[in-house]
Formats: sequence, structure tokens, C-alpha cells
Amino acid sequence: MMAVASAVTILACADAGAQVTLPGAGKTVRPARPNWDSFWFGQKVVDMGMERLGYKVEKPATLTPPAIFTSIARGDLMYSVDTILPNHADLYAKTEKEVMPVGPIMDPGTLQGYMIDKKTADRYNIRYLEDFADPKIAALFDQDGDGRADMIGPSVDWTGSSAVALNHIKTLGLGNRIRVVQGEYTTLAADAVGRYAAGKPIFLYTWYPNPTTMKLRPGKDLVWLELKKVSLPGNQMEKYKARPNVEGCASNPCNLGWLPTVYYIAVNRAWAAENPAAMKFFSEFKMTLEDRAEQNIKMLNGENREEDIGRHAREWIAKHQAEFDAWIAAAIVAGKK
Repeated sequence: MMAVASAVTILACADAGAQVTLPGAGKTVRPARPNWDSFWFGQKVVDMGMERLGYKVEKPATLTPPAIFTSIARGDLMYSVDTILPNHADLYAKTEKEVMPVGPIMDPGTLQGYMIDKKTADRYNIRYLEDFADPKIAALFDQDGDGRADMIGPSVDWTGSSAVALNHIKTLGLGNRIRVVQGEYTTLAADAVGRYAAGKPIFLYTWYPNPTTMKLRPGKDLVWLELKKVSLPGNQMEKYKARPNVEGCASNPCNLGWLPTVYYIAVNRAWAAENPAAMKFFSEFKMTLEDRAEQNIKMLNGENREEDIGRHAREWIAKHQAEFDAWIAAAIVAGKK
């Protein structure tokens, strides 16, 4: 406690203009963020913390998840806040010698699964993914005339999420009833929102919270599909359990068929070894699912520019100032060892 108190004093002196050498002084860091913006706000909070530690933080590179991991492994980039387990487990496995997860920083990070519009679900009593074995149900969501339901799936380069979705379709024998549409997820999801506004049925893999499920709310506009029989690839079944109190699900607990996501910071191992202060800050940093949902609502209300996200980050820090200062203080102490 005395060490942390001492570090807080150091911070106060630094704010007062004293000459204090911070652990990141003279060092430049290059972070990364994914090509969707639903947690850029969390990245910004971390970047601001790094600046408090004296680092010069460059503007994050916006990349796909595979490109993020490859770049961190090469040492071109140092860290990325928005990395997800189990969804990115294969990317961590491919780069495990160079990239490490730090955290969790948010647990649960999101709830994920399959959703359809509530109007169609109520009218045709659709509750389970297995209900799509009925060709009449599948045809309701057919967009290209082949008789199969067109389901928006994870982006093609989200290999972990794709593996789960394709595993479900295969093990449940739904390949001739459901076509998984994969492309740029953000674009496909925006198209689904447009089709919903036009009164058409929609069917998609998604998670809460994200821009789609903040515009179309679970329980009001969308409902979760349950799975009667859950099958997951690898060892994921060891961690699986039905989730209680899921808004928009007919059962409690709800068999979503997916593990909830947990968020970590992906960090270059070599850089981590040279930056104990940053690693201590990363390991202390925490947010909640509610923090993210509240910020996503602000973005949906038009506060979605870079300057807005920066303001949201500053407001979050101010709301959690005591915690944030303690994380910075602990990081400074770690940097002096």
C-alpha cells in the first residue's frame, strides 16, 4: 500500500510540473484496433493510460483480426485491446510464441448466438435453430430463391466464430436448409437492419452489444434462437453452460449454443518483457459489459466520430478516476522494480 501511495504522490508531483521520469518516457508505441468500432472506446481508454505513463501513443492501425495478430507477432505493432476468446483462440495459437493475451479485461465481453426478428418468430413459433429443418421455416428467410434460409454469418476471416457456426449447421444436419452468408460483417449486418425496417424477416449470427443489437433490441425487435443440442469445436464444451436471464430468449437459462466472449489485450511478448509498467497497467485495467453498452448507445445516437470516442473515454476515466489513478500508480511502481 505504501508503494502505491508513493506512486500516487509521484503522479501528483508530475501534474504539478516536477521533473519526474515516467516509465514510458522516450518510448513510442503503435497499437492496433479491429475493423469494427464497437470497442474502439476501450482501446482509447487504454491508450490514454499509456500516455499517462509517459508513452507516446501513435494512432491505432485499423486492421482485420488476422492482420492484427500477424503485425503484433512481427513487432510492427505492440498491442490491441479488442481481442476475444474463444473467438480468436486460433489466432493466438498460431502466434503463441510472439503474442500473449493479458487479462481478462471484460468478462463477459458479449453474449453471442443466432437471432431472428421477433415478428417472424412470434408468427411462426420459431424458437430453436433446429426449427429450420422445416423447409417452410427455412423458406421464410430465403433471399436468393434456393429454398434455404440465408443467415448472415461471421466475417470469413473470423475463423474461430466461423468454425462454431459451420459446426452447428453440420452437426444439426441443416446444410440443405441454411446457407451461411459470409463477407464483411458490418456491411451485411447494416443490410439486415435495412431489411428489418422494410418489414422483411432477418436471420443472423450476432452478439450483444454491437451496433445491430443496440438498434434492434433483444426482446423487442429480435429474439435469440436456442439450440436443443449444443455442439462446439475443440474443448469449448468443457466451458459451456446455459446462460441465465438473457433478454430476448424464451427460456431461462438460455441455451445459446455459444460461449460468452471474454476480452483480452493481445501483446507482443518481447515488447512486454521490456515494459513491465505497461504490463501492470494492462493486467489491472477492467471494464464491464454495461460500460460498453452505454457507450455504444451514444455512438448510435450520432456520437460516433473519433473526437466523440475520445470524449467518451475521458468521461469514463473521470467516472472511474480513483480506480484509474490506482492502476497508473501500480504501473509506475512496477516500472521501477
